[in-house]
Amino acid sequence: MAIVKKTVQIGDLPTKEALKEVEEAAKKKIVYDFDSPKLESWMLHDFKPASSEYYKPKKVQITLKLDADVVAAFKSTGKGYQTKINDVLRKAIFE
Repeated sequence: MAIVKKTVQIGDLPTKEALKEVEEAAKKKIVYDFDSPKLESWMLHDFKPASSEYYKPKKVQITLKLDADVVAAFKSTGKGYQTKINDVLRKAIFE
């Protein structure tokens, strides 16, 4: 298999040829081996972003009702309490 290098710019739409290549590739059978084993769900559970430098999830502003004592506890930690709440929620979901 030859390696083909292509350059795209942010916002570029895929060409018809590129879409056709993807459709053809999707039809091929996946071959697993020692170097590329099939990943089990328990393996995927441990995947985490390499660092926040490369992974910046989009923030969404919402209205959320929390117990007053919970908010007070986070606010008492000082500036950045909303980020701390987000971190706690992220850990609860992904760890």
